[in-house]
Amino acid sequence: MKLNLGCGRRQLEGYVNVDGYAGCQPDRVVDLETTPWPFEANAAEEIVLHHVLEHLGHDPRVFLAVMQELYRVSAPDARILIDVPHPL
Repeated sequence: MKLNLGCGRRQLEGYVNVDGYAGCQPDRVVDLETTPWPFEANAAEEIVLHHVLEHLGHDPRVFLAVMQELYRVSAPDARILIDVPHPL
C-alpha cells in the first residue's frame, strides 16, 4: 500500500489518497491528528506528505503521536517522503 496523506486535491494514482476534508474527495477521510490511524501496522511501503506536516501537531504530544503512527504503519524499508516549506 502507498499512502498520500493530506492529499487535498493533489491525488496520486496508485496511492490511497487521505485527507481530513471530504470535499476534496479523497479515497479515505481521516483526521491525521487522531490516533491510531485506520491502517494496519507495517502496511505502507511508501508514504507521501506534501506540505502537510507543518499543519499537524501544534501540540507537541500530538506531533509525537503523528510520528509514532508514521512509524507504526510503515512496512520495513518503507520510504517516507516529506515536503515542508522553508521557513524563510
